[in-house]
Amino acid sequence: MILSTPAVVNTLTGPPVRILIIILVAVALTALLRLAVARGVRRLTRLPAANEHAGENARVSVGGPSPRRQQRLHTFRSVVNSTIGVVVGGIALIMVLSELGQDVAPLLASAGVIGVALAFGAQSLVRDIISGLFMLIEDQYGVGDRVELGTGGGILASGTVEEVALRITTVRDDDGRLWYVRNGEILRVANETQGWSRAIVEVLVAAGSDVTAARDVLAAITADLRTDERYAAIVHPDQAESRVEGLSAKGAVLRWSVRTSPGKQWTVASELRRRALDEFAAAGISLGE
Repeated sequence: MILSTPAVVNTLTGPPVRILIIILVAVALTALLRLAVARGVRRLTRLPAANEHAGENARVSVGGPSPRRQQRLHTFRSVVNSTIGVVVGGIALIMVLSELGQDVAPLLASAGVIGVALAFGAQSLVRDIISGLFMLIEDQYGVGDRVELGTGGGILASGTVEEVALRITTVRDDDGRLWYVRNGEILRVANETQGWSRAIVEVLVAAGSDVTAARDVLAAITADLRTDERYAAIVHPDQAESRVEGLSAKGAVLRWSVRTSPGKQWTVASELRRRALDEFAAAGISLGE
């Protein structure tokens, strides 16, 4: 049986062909948009990480991609790709249903009602995701950072960040416990390993000992650390700060602080204390009890 010209035209322009075209266009559009996102992410990744979290007189890394930036961009890429898939797929589904003769108006109205209901029921979830998104944009902390996360009047968790997601942040405390903190509950963040840190050593100099001599000993130890190949890269060349914190019958409390690379303050402070014991003994400076 030979098909007539109108029948051929109807076959070529009928619902099956239009549905196929809709699916192909949706797949192609999704692929193109995701490709554009991937290219944008690659360009941003190749940008130098200069001045990221650089405080005044702080050392900065220049000329290479930042692992922290790569992590943030990877998260954004996943979120954007998922959003593209949901939006394009939803529009394509509605168009396909329309081609099949289904009345999509009630479906759209129902979707609106369901959306409103979900919006009321998932306010905390939306708040967590939005808060997590802004935390990633602002780079308040990243994996490996030591942080203290708090509310307006208390501490939620403190320790080392193990994972940063859009909804929750995972923190391992000093006792080894793993804390899952909802991003929407975090109102303040104290980051101890961002930009630069400060190693602080407090020494109780016994009454009758020379505080100025003690300060000179600590200055000499700091200078030695800057020339030691094990510590030269993490001890900044900034002028160390010292002051007398308190006085008592037992002596004077001397506070010595040195700027270090982020997260290295405990290593430097430990070495300062270890060397100070030997150097104070050699200089005849007594420590208070």
